[in-house]
Amino acid sequence: MSADLVNTTPCAALAVPMTEPSGRQVVVVIVKASFTIQSGGRAALADAQAPVRANEVPYDLERPWSSLRYPSDLCPAKRGTDIVVVGEAVSRRPVVVMDVAVRARDLTAPLRVHGPRVYYKGVLQVSVGPAAPFERVPLVYELSYGGATADLGVIEGQNPAGLGVARSPADLVGTRAPQIEHPAHPITTAADRPAPAGYGAIAAHWSPRRERAGTFDERWREERMPLMPADFDVRHYSVAHPALTLEDPLAPGDPVAALGLTPEGVLSFEAPALRVVLWARFDGGPPVRVRPSIDTLLLEPGERRVEIVARQAFPIGRGLRVLRELGVDLDDG
Repeated sequence: MSADLVNTTPCAALAVPMTEPSGRQVVVVIVKASFTIQSGGRAALADAQAPVRANEVPYDLERPWSSLRYPSDLCPAKRGTDIVVVGEAVSRRPVVVMDVAVRARDLTAPLRVHGPRVYYKGVLQVSVGPAAPFERVPLVYELSYGGATADLGVIEGQNPAGLGVARSPADLVGTRAPQIEHPAHPITTAADRPAPAGYGAIAAHWSPRRERAGTFDERWREERMPLMPADFDVRHYSVAHPALTLEDPLAPGDPVAALGLTPEGVLSFEAPALRVVLWARFDGGPPVRVRPSIDTLLLEPGERRVEIVARQAFPIGRGLRVLRELGVDLDDG
């Protein structure tokens, strides 16, 4: 079966055959719109539209534990809206620590960012030394708590790319300490092991996404393989840090703001509308039309750029009701 995709909008769109966790064969129409944030907080459709991203894009292709710069846009469904921020903490003058925050509707995610610092051996314990001044610090998981030992005997599943994991505190003396933390969970000694903090996308093999894929055991191999396990959780497809996951979809006009991520200090705008209709034409019936919800918002504050993504899965069908054509049109309603 093949279904052509007709896209009459300036947005990027892609139709991808997929198998849902239930085993249903579908074609997922994914649409993405890119915007620039104008002065005054208005989001205007960008001249250059980013394509639908088929693969995860790591920061460092040479490092197997590299965190992601951009997540893949491909999946059959999401719940709520993922907020992903790609950027850096920015100060107009050298500072040793600063607080930043991202807000989306009624959700606020704060971070505390330090300059470079290292672990040192104190009188009673291994502690984190004073930070050096900085003006910019990239908000990447490589600078948050996490990491793995050289022999991979100890791995922080939520952030294998980070700093601070060791078999013993003594192993950390003289090594770099995390620079990014949650203000409520400061890292001051080698004994502090908070949940990794950040704004970036989480890879599919990192926790908590890995566990949400379900249980791949002998029963799964005998009863469901190659389908996803019976305990599969749709939140496996959520790429955002748990602190930036909205349970209900972001709506056009919802306020979004970033504090401390641009030289101006505050970048605020309203979530732009994705004024499109996705439709499918089947044999033996009228077209099915859907107005999709925003399920992903990716913000690059330094570029004053934002992407929004939505999707809809349409069954391939069989018999007298087979999927023949798919489309994306501007919503005139």
